[in-house]
Amino acid sequence: MKLSLIDRAVAAIDPVRAAARMKARAQLQVAQQTFSAFAGDGMDLEPVAGGGSSLLRWWRPGSRDAAGDALYALTMQRGQVRELVRTNPIAGGAIGTNVDRVVGTGVALVAQPERSVLGWTAEQALAWKSTVQMEFSLWADSTACDWEGEQNFYDKQALTLRSALESGDCFTILPDGTPTPSQPYSLRLQTIEADRVGNPNNASNTATIAGGIDRSAAGGVKRYFVYDTHPGAIFTTEGKGRYTGTWMAGIGPSGRRRILHHFRQLRPEQPRGIPYLAPVIAALKQLGRYTEAEIQAAVVSALFTVFVETENASAAPVFGMQESEVPADDELEMSPGTVLSLAKGEKVSFADPSRPNTSFDPFVQAIIQQIGVGLGVPYELLIKRFNASYSASKAALLDAWMWFRSQRSWLARSFCQPTYETWLAEAVMIGRVSAPGFFADPLMRWAYSRASWHGDSMGSINPKDEVAAYAAAVDARLMTRERAEWEMFGSDWYETFAAKKTENDMLAAADLLPVPKAGAAVAAPAADDAAPAPAPEPAPAGLAEV
Repeated sequence: MKLSLIDRAVAAIDPVRAAARMKARAQLQVAQQTFSAFAGDGMDLEPVAGGGSSLLRWWRPGSRDAAGDALYALTMQRGQVRELVRTNPIAGGAIGTNVDRVVGTGVALVAQPERSVLGWTAEQALAWKSTVQMEFSLWADSTACDWEGEQNFYDKQALTLRSALESGDCFTILPDGTPTPSQPYSLRLQTIEADRVGNPNNASNTATIAGGIDRSAAGGVKRYFVYDTHPGAIFTTEGKGRYTGTWMAGIGPSGRRRILHHFRQLRPEQPRGIPYLAPVIAALKQLGRYTEAEIQAAVVSALFTVFVETENASAAPVFGMQESEVPADDELEMSPGTVLSLAKGEKVSFADPSRPNTSFDPFVQAIIQQIGVGLGVPYELLIKRFNASYSASKAALLDAWMWFRSQRSWLARSFCQPTYETWLAEAVMIGRVSAPGFFADPLMRWAYSRASWHGDSMGSINPKDEVAAYAAAVDARLMTRERAEWEMFGSDWYETFAAKKTENDMLAAADLLPVPKAGAAVAAPAADDAAPAPAPEPAPAGLAEV
């Protein structure tokens, strides 16, 4: 509450009286607010300045830019979200479900060079694609691609997504390591948490430096300030403070990427990302507290509690026992056939807290449904319970898959594709991959670097019907076999083709091919292998030929 000139004068002379004036002023303000909201015949919806009603008179959030709204509460939100993920099953499950569905076993590279620019035939493009994917697997499948030597490229995908969801964003530094006989590439990946990028010496934000990001006057990112250690680290390196670090440019002088910033931009000019659970932090925390209270109440109700009521205010001897006869641990046991007497004026009552609470499950479900809406994950998938009809469950999965597919597309653009382009430039430079004109023409470089990223399939509730639908789409030339296999099983049709052909040849050699179903069309034999047509049978005697 803002003090007037008189209030400040009174506070300087008599603080006690000034406090009483402020208390009275606050009570009057609350009374006026209540009266304006509920006066007359119920709800007084008298319009107020700025639109709305008097019910919203005291709700006046300020209108700030993206930096003001995002950076103000970001540090607190990160801590709250991380604690919820560690201690709250719904929060931890929401993050885990996103990582499992978006990344799963890994988002795989599918090189797609642009043949129209390169002037290649389909066979040339397929051969180059096979070579590039093999070389990329040499680097990506090994933990040598990690600066710490602990994770491979696909583990890094999961770590990047999880960190961005929990903290709002994260960063990947692309340093150069030392090639080895088993790993010819020097590119390394170093994932750093969002807290390690901030203003030098934890200084206040300015118009050009905010959240550890230095921007030009036009708004473009120039560099990032990376702390030497995590500001919340328990142990720090000797001689280094918590907010000391170095500036790092996003792109080096040669044009090579040096650092990647992973976050989903929700507003123009937004400098840092917002944690995924930010809209539902309060709901998750309160739901957790309510659940803990109900569990504790259920535990208490399981204990058989007896209260002895007396007519006087003092505690009477329990069941007629003298104080010296009461057990040392103050516990009395009730056993079968026990007869205990009560003193005059005493009666026994039993505690009945009526647990478990029958309204607990419907209330929790209603809250979780609202949480699911805020997170873009249907209620059924959030709690891993599918007890509705097939169509309802299928609709829930399809709705969730739209969110997961957008998350996978973002992860591919923010992490996978930039990393692949940086790796491909090194592969061409050291001669591991042939790409004439790669460094000479930006259009040629783009044509070589084109790729798509596929991951695990959505899954299936009714595989028989869904496979039949995909087969019909392929037969009608509405879908390629490659895409159908990626969406159904999450595997590359070109990589599995050789194995499928080998299996088919082995089955044919052993005469074990599946028998065609009745009514199925059978391919006509070749002309030189066709058997001679049988001679027509003579007509029965007595019948004229027609």
